[in-house]
Amino acid sequence: MTDIFEPKTAVYTPPEVSQYALDAIREIKEKRTRGIAMPIAQIRDYFAPVLPGQVTVIQAQTSQYKSGFIHFWEKNAAQQLIDNERTDEAIIHVSVEECVEEQGFLMLARITGETAGNLARGEVQDWGKLEQAAAMIGTIPIYRIGDSLARAEDMPNLYLTNMYRAIKTLVSGEITGSPIKPALITFDYLQAFPIDPEVKKEAIKDQRNLQVREDFYRLRQLAGYFKCPVIVAVQAKQELEQKEKNGSRMPGMYDAQDTSSIAQRADRIISLWMPKATHMLGSIININGSNLLVEENMIFVKVNKQRGGLPAGQSWLCRIDFSKEEIAPEVNNV
Repeated sequence: MTDIFEPKTAVYTPPEVSQYALDAIREIKEKRTRGIAMPIAQIRDYFAPVLPGQVTVIQAQTSQYKSGFIHFWEKNAAQQLIDNERTDEAIIHVSVEECVEEQGFLMLARITGETAGNLARGEVQDWGKLEQAAAMIGTIPIYRIGDSLARAEDMPNLYLTNMYRAIKTLVSGEITGSPIKPALITFDYLQAFPIDPEVKKEAIKDQRNLQVREDFYRLRQLAGYFKCPVIVAVQAKQELEQKEKNGSRMPGMYDAQDTSSIAQRADRIISLWMPKATHMLGSIININGSNLLVEENMIFVKVNKQRGGLPAGQSWLCRIDFSKEEIAPEVNNV
């Protein structure tokens, strides 16, 4: 990731193209476990593992479980690393949405059965169990980059250039004493990234949209540089381009807020819709001819895009277990 352009680095001869393609196929064949699988079993056969260098978008409107979906995926990806004995690899979570303590409350609540809200208020039912859970979390290979109340005087200005620097420092081993190979890097969320003063500034009226577009392009570069999959949460427009269809208010492929470049450049797009955010709890909605009761834990998951000749367009009705940060599909999908 450099701003200095060397023309010859962008040119590939026919022999190079053929050799690089063969090398890529060989590497994929030999390192199949380096892909990060979709954590929902019934969707896994449809949604192929995300490979190094690919960027997956998790898209939803405000407060419709983007962060939760990323936590859910990370938790399962971490277990995948453990099960496959990928002991030199780790997951890196970058957040400008939740401070480190908030993320820790969620993890502790999931393991102990306490509620994250109670922990945030200092209300603990079993301190011994909480301390055991904290020790267990210390063994889960997820590193976090963001803000912490414990370091309030040193809160960083986490625009994308500084995120990259922090990731590179972690990967180098400078912090842990030994190098770390990223198996997955996640970002929460794109539109919340601060304006990056180290990239070219444009007119104020255009700067936000151009910044989001530029940041997404650079995430693609980052995925290639660190040779791992990247998953990024993306805010959907509050007014969707497609009108409600078959009762659904699922964001479409071009419904990312600020720029259409996200739809054009993403390798994969998963959209989320929680009916409780758009309809009253207890009301009835009709989805594809089926009448459904709107409940607190309902979420629709749709694969809007997959590059490489893979299928797209299928959606699943799922249920969230908030206490365990688990998502499972309904037996009878609609």
